[in-house]
Amino acid sequence: MELIPALLKQSEIARKFNDWAKLEDISIKIFQTANNGSLPDEDSLKKVVQNYLASIVGTGEFLTDLSHGNPEKYQAGLNKLLEFLSQKPHKFSSLDSIVHAAREISLLALDPKPANRNKIGRHLREIARPDIAIVICRQILEKTRLNYYSLTVICGAYCDLGEFDKAIDSAEIALKFQSDSGRTFALNALVRAHTLKFKATGDFSEIDKAISYGHDSIDLKLDSYAANAFIAAAIASMYENEIEYAREVLAQAEPQLKTPDISAIFQAYKTAQALAPTSEVVEVIDEFDDEGYLGSFNSLFDLVGRDEGFTPEVQDLRKMKDRFNQGGWFLQGLCNVPCPKCGTIALHSYRKHFKRYGKDMHYWALVCDFCKTASDSIDYDKKEFTFISGDLEDNFPVIELCNVCNGLPV
Repeated sequence: MELIPALLKQSEIARKFNDWAKLEDISIKIFQTANNGSLPDEDSLKKVVQNYLASIVGTGEFLTDLSHGNPEKYQAGLNKLLEFLSQKPHKFSSLDSIVHAAREISLLALDPKPANRNKIGRHLREIARPDIAIVICRQILEKTRLNYYSLTVICGAYCDLGEFDKAIDSAEIALKFQSDSGRTFALNALVRAHTLKFKATGDFSEIDKAISYGHDSIDLKLDSYAANAFIAAAIASMYENEIEYAREVLAQAEPQLKTPDISAIFQAYKTAQALAPTSEVVEVIDEFDDEGYLGSFNSLFDLVGRDEGFTPEVQDLRKMKDRFNQGGWFLQGLCNVPCPKCGTIALHSYRKHFKRYGKDMHYWALVCDFCKTASDSIDYDKKEFTFISGDLEDNFPVIELCNVCNGLPV
């Protein structure tokens, strides 16, 4: 059996020349080697899965030519991958977002209306096929010339390809013609594109533009997406005043984060900044990243239904419904602090592991048995949430309860 490093090198060459059949064959060989116990490191494993998925997309005709497309090969290849991953699910939890993107492409292709094709374009970026994403979104723009969703997906896809001027042109069109509701997407896309171009060229006028667009986005709508795009730009700029402001912005955008969490996030950003080649940028969170599997086992709704006998009411905000529908949630415990909404001691905390900037973290879901609601806690008063989180951590330390943190199957 060939060694994984040699196979990875071969896959790079196959990918460079768009030799999809060879790339698929090499990826399968790596999976077979990994199945015998020789797992590559996490970054290499992610690349292998992306290469395999990219290879079964192939020329992408089943996505771009709706009259002659045949998704059967893609679906068969996806099924093979899912079968492989199911053998050791706890070993592959870091691949969840990529696998989810691959599943979504398969499902959305069954109903290729424009909204679904936009989503396919975004998911194609996740599996490292920005070239096909651009084709699909340009087809949409032929009919809806100023579709900001398509334009921002194209911006991100061109960034993936290192074609920053084309990326910026696309996002600038979206910004010019969109109302306030769509401007945040375009502004955040421009922050990222100019940050990436700065890292590739060293031209400080680019990072100054990124910082300026970042301030505009935050002023328009402060959320985690704007905050994370701005953090990447601020740290890339090395402007101390902007880095300090970025800390304040993140604390406001994600009040559930404690000071040590924020410090760890910024340290991870700085480390990635120091280690990454100039053509790369540190990780940012995409506006469209946080969607989950529908109806997964161990979703929050599943757990609350079994444990507490009701389905909690959830506001249609911050994609909470999508996140709560994902698998991987677990009960942390009953809180001794009253529910901020009804004043009753009836809050159960559920948590879900995720990784950001290389740091293990956990989503919140606070479920009240009395008012039968669930919240991610972001709308809670900061002081009240400090009491709630402190009580839960004292009595039920999340790191002791999380299977992922302890290397156990989810």
